[in-house]
Amino acid sequence: MKTFSSLLILSTVLTVTAFAADTGSGKIHLFDTVKIGSTELPAGDYKVTWSGTGDNAQVTLKQGKNVTETTAQVIQQHRKNDGVATKDENGARVLTEIQFRETTLVIQPGPTETSGR
Repeated sequence: MKTFSSLLILSTVLTVTAFAADTGSGKIHLFDTVKIGSTELPAGDYKVTWSGTGDNAQVTLKQGKNVTETTAQVIQQHRKNDGVATKDENGARVLTEIQFRETTLVIQPGPTETSGR
C-alpha cells in the first residue's frame, strides 16, 4: 500500500509540474515604445500571459483594455531579474524577448493581433 501511495503522490506532482510549464504569467515594464510585428506598444506596465511550450506558445500582453497577442518560443532559463530584450530595426525598437526569472519568451516574427484600442 505504501508503494501505491508513493506512486500516486509522485504522479500527481509530475502532472502538476508538467501543467505549470505549459502556462505562465508575469508583469513587465516597458520604458520605451516597442514594436511586435506591426503593432506598437507604448511604454508602461503590462501583464504577460502565455500558454503552450516550445516554438508556438500563445503570448498575450495586456495594458488596461489594450490586448496584443503574438507567438513565442518558450525557453526554461534561470535569471536573477525580469527584463526585456530589444533590437533596432529600420529605425524602430523591436521587442525580441521577455525574460522572467525561470522562463524566457523569444518573440517570433510575424503578425500580431491587437484589440481594445
